[in-house]
Amino acid sequence: MVEEKFWWKTGKRTYYATFAQFAAANELDYDSITNEQSVNIVLENPLDENDYPMYYEPANVGIPRVFGGIQGLRHHPAVINKIARVTFMPKSGNKDKIRGHYWNVISHVMNGNRINVIALIMDQLADLRLNLEMNLYFAPYIMSIIKAKTSFRGICECRHIPFRPFKNDTGFLLRPLNPFLGGDMDEEAHGQDDDGNSDDDAHMGAPAAQHAMPPPQAPM
Repeated sequence: MVEEKFWWKTGKRTYYATFAQFAAANELDYDSITNEQSVNIVLENPLDENDYPMYYEPANVGIPRVFGGIQGLRHHPAVINKIARVTFMPKSGNKDKIRGHYWNVISHVMNGNRINVIALIMDQLADLRLNLEMNLYFAPYIMSIIKAKTSFRGICECRHIPFRPFKNDTGFLLRPLNPFLGGDMDEEAHGQDDDGNSDDDAHMGAPAAQHAMPPPQAPM
């Protein structure tokens, strides 16, 4: 297997680092992340839109839902999306929409699958390298490898505060947890949805039983 590398310039000097060194600098277990049980989302097609409804609250609880958006997401998918957006898949712009591989991340985490986050980060960095108008969201991770390779011993003035998703959203925090059971999807398939998406629920009735899942478990 060819060792994957990247390079950059600090001052007039060129530095090289492997993906494994990048992972180590950011306190990630590269061997675990890249083993055969790990999923490389970069190589996947985006999750099918017909699978979205299972990640939303059932219609009978009366919470408005917008399939493809954040409104009405169940607790775990909502938190997973929030964490992904500020860590290994940072993104600005419209935060009310969930697009592309963000759905894959939600699906894999909910199913307890390990994700190759290094491949995800490097794929996004490759895009950033070609588009100088995009914000460099990965600065803390990049700075970690720069410090490791240059033996930086100076003072870091930037302090990162803890991330607490939904800490000010009392309604979300107090909302009862609804289990991922095929039964509640089947029931709502026969009812009316507040946002007019009852056809989607009906379509999801049978698949939901196949994809029924509890809260996410830690990857093995």
